[in-house]
Amino acid sequence: MKNYLLVRNGAGAASVPLPLNGTVREVRTAEEAIAAVENGELLSAVLIDTPSALPDVGKLIRCVNDRNSDLLAFPILLLTDSEHIEQDEAFLGGVVVDCVEQPVRAAVLKNRLANAEELVSSVSFNEFSRMLQSLPANIYLKDNRARYVFSSQTWHHLKTDNDEDWTIRGKTDLDIRKDKENARKALESDLELIRTGKGTSYIIEENDGAQEFLQIIKEPLFYDDGRVRGIIALINIVTEQEQMRRKLRERYITDQLTRVYNRSYYTEYLASIEYGAPDPLSIIIADCDYLKQVNDTCGHTAGDDYIRSCADLLRFILPKEALIFRTGGDEFAAFLPGIGTGETERLVAQLREAQDKYCIEGNSLSVSIGYSTMQGGGELKRHISEADHNMYADKERKKIRR
Repeated sequence: MKNYLLVRNGAGAASVPLPLNGTVREVRTAEEAIAAVENGELLSAVLIDTPSALPDVGKLIRCVNDRNSDLLAFPILLLTDSEHIEQDEAFLGGVVVDCVEQPVRAAVLKNRLANAEELVSSVSFNEFSRMLQSLPANIYLKDNRARYVFSSQTWHHLKTDNDEDWTIRGKTDLDIRKDKENARKALESDLELIRTGKGTSYIIEENDGAQEFLQIIKEPLFYDDGRVRGIIALINIVTEQEQMRRKLRERYITDQLTRVYNRSYYTEYLASIEYGAPDPLSIIIADCDYLKQVNDTCGHTAGDDYIRSCADLLRFILPKEALIFRTGGDEFAAFLPGIGTGETERLVAQLREAQDKYCIEGNSLSVSIGYSTMQGGGELKRHISEADHNMYADKERKKIRR
């Protein structure tokens, strides 16, 4: 329900056509109008009858200006007649947005009021937008075609070409983002949200001169009939938190002695690929030989160095895509996604050839190795067992030769 305040005085001859799709409260002085405004009444507009003849009208206008600075914006309309129109039009400006000459039909006055309310609300929204710019977060709106309608920030991740007239409005992420891969993911996420009506939250990494992590929270906006009309979203800079989380994660999954992945992450990794392993996937199992002898003759510090040397050997020979785990005291497993049998055999040969280059207090490194390649489907556990069996076979051959 609209709520209008009419300030009428005896000098004017203005008449207000009723109803105005709301209630009209009438007062006779600027002081009464100021009291109504300062008491916090939720007003849609103030209508002043012949302001040039109203004492202290300037105080009333200033009062409304102050109230509108609180973002509860409403306009002032002037009602006048042919005799006073020139004097009354002098008050136009700021919150005084229209001067309506009487007599006027109800439909015309309603339309002028609606336009005035929309104008002042727009000014208020612009002021609110400027306030949002002081926040470290970015708040934005998109339409149901994933095009920007509003954004409180223009960050350095965007391609603006330093154009002073550049605007984000009407553009998608693919149009404006420097990082096209992140832009593609953002657009896909927007379209999925629009299709399903379900919000989402995720973190992306930007490297525009410096590493930065952004948390993006998106929620749908709906029409009354349930259709998605657009997206409202929030972007927070979470670089410090994400870097700390990653450090803690790295510490949790890393073996402190060898700096390869630990047993906990080995179990987690196996669970993650049990029903969706890369194809092909080669598995290498390695186990240090003669560790007890090194510990007994040279001490456990040398034994630790011996184990570290095995990890270094695997890191040096295997490709960077390989995931290397310390699964036990001197036992290691490596998973090589996308690498088939032939390449695995070549890498295993290099591992065996390079062992002699590592020496701990006169003891050359010796590692028993087994491998298996899973290709075109297969049971992961069976191939791990096969690689493990082949490793023990390699160890037995060494015992025989020795």
